[in-house]
Amino acid sequence: MSISVAFIAASVSALIGFSIGVLAGYFGGKLDTVLMSMVDFILSFPSLLLAIAISVILPPGIYTVMIAISAVGWASFARLIRGYVLTIKNMPFVDAAMAMGCSNLRILVLHIAPLCIPLSLVMMGIKLGGFILTEATLSFLGLGAQPPTPTWGSMISTNRAYILTAPWMVIFPGLAIAITAFCFNILGEALKERFDVMDYRL
Repeated sequence: MSISVAFIAASVSALIGFSIGVLAGYFGGKLDTVLMSMVDFILSFPSLLLAIAISVILPPGIYTVMIAISAVGWASFARLIRGYVLTIKNMPFVDAAMAMGCSNLRILVLHIAPLCIPLSLVMMGIKLGGFILTEATLSFLGLGAQPPTPTWGSMISTNRAYILTAPWMVIFPGLAIAITAFCFNILGEALKERFDVMDYRL
């Protein structure tokens, strides 16, 4: 359940951030200013605290966790994709497409967006580990999936009272979270090397 929630949240974040980043980077001007102001507003808050605030406002559950993580995760995707679009939109092949009379929609869909997909996949791989930790934190606080739906965070929260008498009830869910997050970090590094992109962790 924890992996599913993190993967869906990462996919939604990537889709929203990808769309906003491509539009802001390509068209620029007032649209870029407005969209990037939204991004700066989201990034100005600690992501975990903002996710907790959203989870408190909405009824607790799996979908609330997905919404909370997606609401704070899309901004980093948008900033990354926007910067990449700013780099490639002035390349000769874009000028050639414009000279041939291609519309802005055609240039975005057929020429610019496909070049941004590998970078978005790398970002997803890097972010998945953090999203799993965020989901576990929200579930630990009782803001995630509710019983009897099992998640690693809720397992730790429920069994922490038995940590002295039955420590394995806390240790193994914690190890599962740590190992899974570590594996997704390795996946992100592998995708980065596979698609030969720069390190965009910051």
